[in-house]
Amino acid sequence: ETIAATGEELDVDGIRIVFQNTPDAEAPSEMNFFFPDKSLLCLAENCTHNLHNLYPIRGAQTRDALAWSKYLQEALVMWGDHTDVCFASHHWPRFGREDAKAFIALQRDVYRWMHDQTLRLANHGHTPDEIADELALPECFAHQSHVQGYYGTVSHNVRSVYTRYLGWYDGNPANLHPLPPVESARRYVSMMGGADNVLDGARRAYADGEYRWVAQVLNHVIFDDPTNQEARRLSADAMEQLGYQSESATWRNAYLMGAFELRHGSLDLGRARQPPMAKAMTGELLIDSMGVRFDPGRYRATATILWRLSDVGEDHLLEVSNHAISQRRLDAAEPGWAAAPTEVDVVVSLDRAAMVAVIDEADRFGPLVDDGTITIESGDAAVAAEFLAALDVFQTANIVEP
Repeated sequence: ETIAATGEELDVDGIRIVFQNTPDAEAPSEMNFFFPDKSLLCLAENCTHNLHNLYPIRGAQTRDALAWSKYLQEALVMWGDHTDVCFASHHWPRFGREDAKAFIALQRDVYRWMHDQTLRLANHGHTPDEIADELALPECFAHQSHVQGYYGTVSHNVRSVYTRYLGWYDGNPANLHPLPPVESARRYVSMMGGADNVLDGARRAYADGEYRWVAQVLNHVIFDDPTNQEARRLSADAMEQLGYQSESATWRNAYLMGAFELRHGSLDLGRARQPPMAKAMTGELLIDSMGVRFDPGRYRATATILWRLSDVGEDHLLEVSNHAISQRRLDAAEPGWAAAPTEVDVVVSLDRAAMVAVIDEADRFGPLVDDGTITIESGDAAVAAEFLAALDVFQTANIVEP
């Protein structure tokens, strides 16, 4: 079944469920749902016992605070007077109609407050850093546990509101084309009188409890000279203190992992690979994923590869030109569309499982051709093999050092 619109109802094994679509709130695709015969309201991840993330610091698309607030308002209007219990996917329930309504209303208001106040200050010319430092939860929120920053924070949420509307540039030309971290670090350290001088100041700041500043200024020393053990030690101590002071679990973890890296180096987690996820991807997504990994410096200037996915009956033409890939579905062409090329460099016939295998490990292409799992219908197999070999393998990367 597909839920296309808010208000649609399904009967699942005799249980009536009414749905509310909430795209681009906590996730690109999400929904709340109400059990009318039980007066139960499930709010998914849209209304939880903490301040949620408008931007998770692990990295994701920025979420829409205004839409999020409006979805909670809509849920209140639709079901507030009919709800006896509300609950979220990861948290405990709220019992009683008035308590449930108050819970939802406060969550609605905190997301709207962050949205509106960020844009108000932005229109006064305040930068993301300034807004993040200026805004704090007002008294009406401050003593309600379920809007506290145990997960998301006001600080990083308001930055996400700013960037959603205005992007990364704060309007100051000094920040328009800055030097990269290593180059700027060398100049900072030199201009501040050398690493020893910076460390002297950092020690005094640490003694005064200025841990944010210690981590910030020593970042320059470490990017200038990652082997400076005293800078690494003191920066790790500062990050550890920041972690201990953090209300947000994700901030705590970020600081403590930063301290760990400075003391012990990056964890060697091996290469990043997720074959189970790849198995669920469409042919189009699989080819798009290859584009993200494609290193054009390791491949020929132009190429055309027809990937024929035999198990799903799809023909995907991949073209390499101008250091980028493009693709089109030949089996889904509409009348009047540009004709497909009459010749391609290679036609590769395989099922999706084999495609996932060779995307994950390029070295498997040859053996799978040899055993018949992959068929070269025409053209030069080397064109496809060399393309797969030009896909980057991602390893664990340093974060708090070059």
